[in-house]
Amino acid sequence: MDDIYPPFSHSLLSSVSCLKSLDFRGLTAPFLWRFKGPEYSPYLNFSDIMDLEEGFGAKSSFYFLASREDPVRFRYDIEDLENLLGDISDRGWEAGLHGGYYSYDNLEALNNEKKSLEKVLGKKVLGFRNHYLRFKTPETWELLADAGFGYDSTFGYSELAGFRNGMCHPFKPYNLNKEREINILEIPLTVMDVALFKASSSFEEAWRCTKDLIDTAAGLNGVITLLWHNFVFGCSFRKDWIKLYEKALQYCSEKGAWITSGEEIYRWWENGA
Repeated sequence: MDDIYPPFSHSLLSSVSCLKSLDFRGLTAPFLWRFKGPEYSPYLNFSDIMDLEEGFGAKSSFYFLASREDPVRFRYDIEDLENLLGDISDRGWEAGLHGGYYSYDNLEALNNEKKSLEKVLGKKVLGFRNHYLRFKTPETWELLADAGFGYDSTFGYSELAGFRNGMCHPFKPYNLNKEREINILEIPLTVMDVALFKASSSFEEAWRCTKDLIDTAAGLNGVITLLWHNFVFGCSFRKDWIKLYEKALQYCSEKGAWITSGEEIYRWWENGA
């Protein structure tokens, strides 16, 4: 959840997209929330996302920022989302931490962000994925274990889709420097929307890539992790991205996949897999 309020550039792109498709009713919609109030932001769409996933028997993880430091802009106060986080938790979806841009190598920052999210959520946070996929091996794994996280799902590509570590299964990282296993589960990231479409020349190519990765994981009884940003579902210039997510959910559902959150995978793995 990088943003819960559309930056001006996103609103402008949505308006231009509506203009190109002659959707004059939607032309001003991206800006109306600024006059109606922040609670009307189109990026506060967690319930819509859960409804969509529920239709395919799926659940997912929402990773929220709790840091005020960011190289681009201030994102949001996690304290403003207490009711929405409660709804996510009550429906059985997971709320995890989206570590701050500067936090991946800072134990104090990780601890503070984790505590901030837990205070608002009212329960322990197990899942982690860092902002911009910033990560340092094996140091970040060690810090996450020290901070009390159960699993991480940062380890993936920011420029393409695929199995970065050559595996489609969760694993416990190993610290070669200290010659010991690190007490955290890595659930590798496989497909991120931004990276997928950056590396694809068309929707069809993006889908073929995603389908091939799903089929590979299915053939090995593995796990595939999809990362879709919430802004995609609240703007008009990423309709193909929504279409592909729905297509992936439908395909996985038809194949009988267990489509679930990182937290549920972690608990299943820790209980003996």
